[in-house]
Amino acid sequence: MVSLRQLGKLKAVRSSPQREDVSALTRLAYALYLIEHNDKPQQNLLIRLRHPESFAPAVYEALVASAFAVAGARINGAEDGTGNAPKPEFFATFQNGVTYAVEAKRRQNWKSPFELHSGAFLDELHGWFRDKLYKASKKALENPVYWFELGIDADIRPDQIDRLRELIVAGIKAAEEITVGGTPPSPAYVFVTNNQDLVNNGASNLGFFALLVGFGMADFRDGVVEIETAMDNHDKHRPMRWVHDCLSLVQRVPNSFEGVPDELLDDQGQPIETLRIGRLIQYPRGDGSEGVGRIREIASMDQEATVVVVDEKTNQQIFVKVPLTPQEAEAAKKFGNTIFGKPEGPREAITEALRFYDRMLEIYANFDRTSLLNQIRWHYNFAEFQKLDTDALRIRVAREITKSVV
Repeated sequence: MVSLRQLGKLKAVRSSPQREDVSALTRLAYALYLIEHNDKPQQNLLIRLRHPESFAPAVYEALVASAFAVAGARINGAEDGTGNAPKPEFFATFQNGVTYAVEAKRRQNWKSPFELHSGAFLDELHGWFRDKLYKASKKALENPVYWFELGIDADIRPDQIDRLRELIVAGIKAAEEITVGGTPPSPAYVFVTNNQDLVNNGASNLGFFALLVGFGMADFRDGVVEIETAMDNHDKHRPMRWVHDCLSLVQRVPNSFEGVPDELLDDQGQPIETLRIGRLIQYPRGDGSEGVGRIREIASMDQEATVVVVDEKTNQQIFVKVPLTPQEAEAAKKFGNTIFGKPEGPREAITEALRFYDRMLEIYANFDRTSLLNQIRWHYNFAEFQKLDTDALRIRVAREITKSVV
């Protein structure tokens, strides 16, 4: 079913070019704001930002910490604690109680020119990853997360992105052969970024790059797996995927702090009309007549959204497919369903199935046990599902609904 809503023609948002030195400064300020707003800045970070010799690495650490803070993690500076054991830059603890040790290192300069088909650049890139991964692994951190800033000051064109990703993944995979004290290194999440404004003060073309790779993680690889396995892996790695998604919130400073993405502002800086939870919408009924209902839930996927509408006359709940405007689609790609008034954050469009699964988990988060069981009474394995505790049942319902729909 397709909604009958009509929105006027919308204008694209325009922005003026910004120099890299100004960009770096404003992004640092924004990162500190995000850390303060969502958690608190660690004392050691503030101290190092005040000293010229430690300023540059501390800036990058602030950008990294802001992504964790936006993702809902509690940040604790490792140097603020005591003890002589090797320490990361900081610790990040999520609401599920898991704490990750975060290392953040920057590349200062390159001997080889940035040429993706150059053997010299490839050898230097892979050698740098191998060295940094070995040094980080020697610390024997628990639940390690490594952030590596490439520090490439040249423009990375869109047609070069795939090639650069291939080289990075190949370099990290090759480094899995290293040993630390005769044993394989601990598995780790590896974030690789390139922030041109941190290394090139004169450029005017802002270029940001980010990639999340599993180091020594067999279940964090590209490839085709059965959907149940994919959902298992998705749940296991959810915190780091969430941090990766939050990078879109910290990479660029917004034009306002009103909570409206730039994509949903007109050229006067005013919010444009969008789909919104709680608003009325026209929709075609099955008999061909036109109904009016209030939006209860929205799950966006690429260029359209699945909208749960409660009919104003019958109080019946209906699922409606609604095309998104280009502005809505672009904003939802970056920030997820929060743009429609749902209290959540951005979502990475890993696959439609996993994206839908995330949405089902959100929808069923507040369902009681009876309501959850009512969702899957049709299932051939219903008797076994009744034996699950409520938390496990909630996950199972979300998975079975996802399988039946997607």
